[in-house]
Order: sequence, then structure tokens, then C-alpha cells
Amino acid sequence: MGDQELVEAVLFSAGRPLTVKEICELTGLEEKAVRKSLTKLNRAYETRTTALDIVHIGQNYSMQLKKEYALETEEVAKKELDRETTKTAVLIAYYQPMQKKELLGIVGEKARDHVDLLVKMKLIYQNRTNRGFILETAPKFMEFFGIEAKSKEELKRMLAESAGLK
Repeated sequence: MGDQELVEAVLFSAGRPLTVKEICELTGLEEKAVRKSLTKLNRAYETRTTALDIVHIGQNYSMQLKKEYALETEEVAKKELDRETTKTAVLIAYYQPMQKKELLGIVGEKARDHVDLLVKMKLIYQNRTNRGFILETAPKFMEFFGIEAKSKEELKRMLAESAGLK
């Protein structure tokens, strides 16, 4: 088994995004070999016909379905968040920093449970201020949803474009 295949196998098996350091520890490869393998894998996945892709999100690398296949397999895939909680997460991401009372005004009381779950999953932060709770996305938010935004402003722009707002 070559370096490239070993890195690919680790990404496939992990089921979560990994840093280069983690890939090095899991494979026993040097950082230079891991980075070279990731570059080759990216090129290979871009040129071949496959439903999978290797993505670079922040400092992490992950193997995931290409976007065009995600909707087709939605019913098969195990959902960690229901549709309503996902909508709440997107609202928080778009309007962040957002007051919790503002979110409750839009979504209703069920948003309390959504926020609790999103905080527990470390997808959002809920910070107490003298004006109530402020909600905003945590770094894990972009990893979880497979979004390649580098900042909260870029995330907001991408969400607006996806919704056809810009």
C-alpha cells in the first residue's frame, strides 16, 4: 500500500475531518508525505468520475459526498440534525451575532431545544451578556456542514447565495 492509498483509507475510515498532524499520527507518515498525498488525492478526485470528494475545510481534511449527490442520498444517510434544527442553525449563521430572543421571535419556543442541541454539539456559542444571550457559530459549524468559508462574513455570503438572496 502506498502513502496516497494509506491517507485515503484513513480519511475514509475517520468519519470526521482530520488535521495533517492527526493523519501523520494515524499513518506514521511524515508531514511532507501526507501533504503530497493529499495534493495527489485532490487532483485524482477532481478528474475521475466519483461521488466522493476530498475537501479542505480550515485546517482539516475530510472525505465526503460531492454536493450534487448529497440530496440524492439524503434519505439513506443518518441525520444528526432534523430539518427544523438545521433551519435554526442556518438562521443563527446568517444573522450572527444574534440575540436569542430575536431567534425565539422568528422560530418560536422550539428554538430553545434547537439551541441547546446546537450548543451541546459545539456548533454554536451561546454567550450571556447584560442584554440577554448572544448566539454565533463555532468553528465546528463549518466542518459539520462541509462549508469551505474562511470567515463568518464569507459564510453569510455563501448562505445568501444558496438561498438566492444575492
